[in-house]
Amino acid sequence: MAAIALVRVGSMVSCVINVGVIPGCNRTRALRTKAIAITLVGIVAVTGANSGPASAQSYFKFGDYYSPYGYSDPYYKPRKKKPRPVKASKPAAPDAANKAVTAEAAPAKPAVGPLVITVSIKKQRIAVFGADGLITEAPISTGRVGYPTPTGIFSILEKNKVHFSNLYEASPMPNMQRITWSGVALHAGPLPGYPASHGCIRLPHGFSQKLFELTKTGTRVIVANDPVVPQSFAHPRLFNAYPPDDHVTHAVLPASGTKMADASPGPAVSPVNRVIGVTPAAASDGPAGRPKVSAYRQAWKAEMGRLAAAVSASEAAKTQAAARAAETGKSLEEMRVLAKRVRTEFDRLAAEEKKARRAFDASEGQLEVFEKKLAKTTAFTPESAQKAAEAEDKLEAKALDLAEAVDDAAADVADLKQALSLAGAEVATAESVHSEATAALSKASQNLDAAKSADAAAKRREAKRKNAIHVFISRKTQKLYVRQGYEPILDSPVTFANADQVIGTHVFTALSVADNKTDVAWSVASVPTATTAKPVAAKDKKSKATLAGLAANDGAGPAPAQTPQAALDRITIPGDIREQLEDVMKPGSSLIISDNGLSNETGVFTDFIVPVR
Repeated sequence: MAAIALVRVGSMVSCVINVGVIPGCNRTRALRTKAIAITLVGIVAVTGANSGPASAQSYFKFGDYYSPYGYSDPYYKPRKKKPRPVKASKPAAPDAANKAVTAEAAPAKPAVGPLVITVSIKKQRIAVFGADGLITEAPISTGRVGYPTPTGIFSILEKNKVHFSNLYEASPMPNMQRITWSGVALHAGPLPGYPASHGCIRLPHGFSQKLFELTKTGTRVIVANDPVVPQSFAHPRLFNAYPPDDHVTHAVLPASGTKMADASPGPAVSPVNRVIGVTPAAASDGPAGRPKVSAYRQAWKAEMGRLAAAVSASEAAKTQAAARAAETGKSLEEMRVLAKRVRTEFDRLAAEEKKARRAFDASEGQLEVFEKKLAKTTAFTPESAQKAAEAEDKLEAKALDLAEAVDDAAADVADLKQALSLAGAEVATAESVHSEATAALSKASQNLDAAKSADAAAKRREAKRKNAIHVFISRKTQKLYVRQGYEPILDSPVTFANADQVIGTHVFTALSVADNKTDVAWSVASVPTATTAKPVAAKDKKSKATLAGLAANDGAGPAPAQTPQAALDRITIPGDIREQLEDVMKPGSSLIISDNGLSNETGVFTDFIVPVR
């Protein structure tokens, strides 16, 4: 089976090698063929690793490149036909590095507790630590000159068993474990015995498989120049834990609007206790004085109840506002219909008035014409005079009737005009009332959306209680930041003693919680911060020897007080913030203290990423 696969790989790889030589073997086809070849060779490599001894690992020659994993790496340095002499002070040759891989492929002992992975660029080594100490380690290859591997505090952001680079010509990255979104990852790759990557951390193939199985997203990764070894650590200022709800008896909350008697001094009452009206005495459990349940947890549960009640109240308010808006809308529509009818009637009467006036004007014209004609007549007989008088009377009567009709129409128009004005005023009032009702409905909708959003956020946060909590304290910003389940929870100012002095970078990991559900076992891994030599002023009149001595004393190197004990001693965390953190403290949680601020890599789906210089 393996032989058949290798034959098939050889036929496909020939296309990759002979791009531009064999007709029809274009670059796109070559890259696609390369990916298929890598997959098949990976299967063969795994089959070979499972079926034969580690010493039987084969090298495949593709063009001028050699690879122990059956694929060509364009960033793997070509091996000359005549091997170069290796001095004792230089790193081991590629063959030696690769032969040492199989001896370190499997963990030395099973993993217990949260893992911490440390990478030493200077030693070109990776080590995996658990609660019981070192689990396994292996050689690596980090970033070469021009492509340095960043140093700092990271965590595994993404895992992908089969992955290809989207930056460097789809280069294979088996067992990829990403630690930055900008492209740095742990993955299997060639180990020439010195830094040779484009910034990633290459691992032995077998080791990368085992590490992939050990880790999960969120596993802490510390990359430093020198080796970093986590040690068991205890300090009174490290966080303890409050027991989970199923191990405690809750203190009874007071009725709404009441406060419990406070026999303790004022300063000892935390802000959370003041909010919910519970004193430390009321929340304590026995002579040890350990709270049965944190006051913050009680306040948080009360807050969640308030948020849920706010959603119900907002829904009721919106329903009421919607009913009011519908009612005013109906009234407005009725007023508009009435006003429309009045307007129609007004228009009809106004048209009749105009018609009556035109008829009256016509009648007046007829009468005027008749009178002019009559005035021109010089001779009348008794009979013609009688007829003229009768005709004139009819015209005058008609004009009088039309004048009366005009007056009646004008009166009706005047009356309806007043009614139309009143209807318009009623419509305007109804529109104002309806506008207020719709504004109230819009506000009620916004309040409901805000209440639902706050309630959903509280429920998401409550759902994350099972997740480890991660705390970062920065001397640069003088603040404490908290994330849980990759989501920012809070930030708060903290106080540093001697804030102008370096403090180093220290990563504390909560390993376990004791049987009493309160005491937390911690480890710490410290990465000292290098201080910068102070410039000596040219105008200083001290002797050259004195100046040289001062410069030597101020030279770069770890500050003497950069110990985890000194770091914790110098930081004061507000009591209510400490209470919130201890309420959700659990194994796998961490505390990072650093002189630096957060990296811009810290974002969505990340814990804290902190650069170390």
